Amino acid sequence: MPAPNRVSIIHGVLVVFAVALVVRAGKVQIVDGKQWSERAKRQQFFTASAPAARGNILDASGKPLVESREQVRVALALPEIRDTTFVVAALRRARVDVSPVRSALARKGRWVELPGLYDPAKISALAKLNGVHFTPVLQRVYAPSSGIRRIVGGLDAKGKPVDGIELGLDGILRGDSARITLARNRDGRAIETPEAWSDPPSPGATVTLTINSGLQDIAERQLSVAVDSLRAAGGDIVVMNPYTGEILAMATNRAGRIISSNTAVTEPFEPGSTLKPFVAAALLGRGRARPDEVIPTFNGKLELDGRTITDLHKAPQLSLSDVIRFSSNVGIVQFGQRLSPREKFDTFRDLGFGTTSGVPLPAEASGTLREPSAWSKQTPASILLGYEITVTPLQLVAAYSAIANGGELLEPQLIKEIRSVEGDVIYRAEPRRVRRVMSTEVARTVREMLLAVVREGTATKADLETFAVAGKSGTARRTSLKAGYTAGNYTASFVGLFPAEDPQYVVLVKLDSPSGAHYAGGDIAAPVTRIVLRAALAARDAALNRESLAAAPTGPVVARSRNGIGDTSGNAPESTAADPTPATSHIVSLPLRAKPKAAPGAPRIVPSVDGLSLRAAVATLHSRGFQVRIVNGTSMTTSPAAGSVATPGTVIHLGYSRE
Repeated sequence: MPAPNRVSIIHGVLVVFAVALVVRAGKVQIVDGKQWSERAKRQQFFTASAPAARGNILDASGKPLVESREQVRVALALPEIRDTTFVVAALRRARVDVSPVRSALARKGRWVELPGLYDPAKISALAKLNGVHFTPVLQRVYAPSSGIRRIVGGLDAKGKPVDGIELGLDGILRGDSARITLARNRDGRAIETPEAWSDPPSPGATVTLTINSGLQDIAERQLSVAVDSLRAAGGDIVVMNPYTGEILAMATNRAGRIISSNTAVTEPFEPGSTLKPFVAAALLGRGRARPDEVIPTFNGKLELDGRTITDLHKAPQLSLSDVIRFSSNVGIVQFGQRLSPREKFDTFRDLGFGTTSGVPLPAEASGTLREPSAWSKQTPASILLGYEITVTPLQLVAAYSAIANGGELLEPQLIKEIRSVEGDVIYRAEPRRVRRVMSTEVARTVREMLLAVVREGTATKADLETFAVAGKSGTARRTSLKAGYTAGNYTASFVGLFPAEDPQYVVLVKLDSPSGAHYAGGDIAAPVTRIVLRAALAARDAALNRESLAAAPTGPVVARSRNGIGDTSGNAPESTAADPTPATSHIVSLPLRAKPKAAPGAPRIVPSVDGLSLRAAVATLHSRGFQVRIVNGTSMTTSPAAGSVATPGTVIHLGYSRE
């Protein structure tokens, strides 16, 4: 047998190699095909999560407060760029930051991310340039108002909600994310595949709030002015529709502090004399007192359980109406002794104190209302004066809304409507009755008392010229962690019902630790309320029913033959407009649209203005019903002298030295 030649050997080797190659290919493709296919997919493809656009947040009129906008991030693939100078110039014309490009070229980088996010419409021309790549990014855009930001909240750097409505309604706003399959090119960059989406992302629902942007802006501006001018530590303003429970505005200000939460729902305070109308309502509802019933008030001083309860001015006796009108501590404690501790507790518990209101804002505080079994010896009197109990501004506004609407406690509403991305209504707010806390007749009687507070009581500075306002002021001592109640440190507040006859607003103004000679709620919180109401009346859209206002009378005038006196919430004085004498009341309904001139009242005491500025002295005398004529003389002296008795309208000569 002839020996194989060299060519035959080579052919044989090639045949064996071909057979081995076919066998190996068969093994790879048939036996191990699935394994290799999975490995290839892992190397060349990957799946990422594509978050859905968060739903928009609107105000009550449909104005966007928060919306998701598509922005783009710009990157350069340097090897793909033929003319780097031309591309860089085009980027500069589009106002894209190209500062990282030079360093990337120096280190011979291949891929460079440019800082910042850009509007796709403004840089769309750049997409035609080789080497310029866009990555879509969803960005949350918020209204510039800091007050709105505290309500709607925000997201962290990773897009997670951290506060406000964003956190409270996260499940509704975030929508349904999707999975996207991407491929990698030879440089390792992600590119979309023809069948990238398993399911497109579904955007979140649109949430409409009850907040009125115009009224919110008014409240924020006036609160800022008040905090700055009074050098206060901070303050809150809350406005609510008493018939629906809708929160129309909720402003917060803390001087020198950057806060993210809304303190109107997170920071309770001792409300002071603003609780007295609820004590009167409890007495009237249980038949324990009448509005015109007169009790002794011991010239404004009462010794009780080892403490002295005082009023700023002295009155031997006062009716229940005058106790509210002039916010007498002695009077309310005397009347309040007719209620048992359990009845006092039930009164405040039924008003919603001590429990959260249920608004979808994280960290809402419930306030403090202790069971009678935990009360001290002095608590039964203290709680009548608004101490040893704490409420949030929102809770207090909701409670006053019951007085405004005829006795129904309603759940505060912050969400007006929720719609799906298709426009279907998922949720629409309706007034939610929690419970009836007083009869319609009792609510009407208490409103008349509150009207008298503004007309001729402790809060005359809240009065408007054309519409009747009802309300109650409060001045409560504030505590410190180490020293308890501290002198000269107060919370000044006022809760107003506007208009008094058929309220459309319940407005609370609260100022913390105001500085200066004036710190009473009637002196500084009531005027802020008046300014807010005037601005709302002048605004084009502030959630007011103009037709109802046009038809509304100025409200009943509470005329009295004799006047009573003033308030100290825990010995903290309220402003007063009258002299301490017992009162007999009757109601005179006036059909006039304009505010009637007050009839000459009983003589009253000329207040001391020693130490006040000229402007403050004139304002103080005017608030007591006197006319003022400035004359040369010793600064801040009056004729008749302070402490004298004069009739309203008397001209007081105010001495003022210009030296």
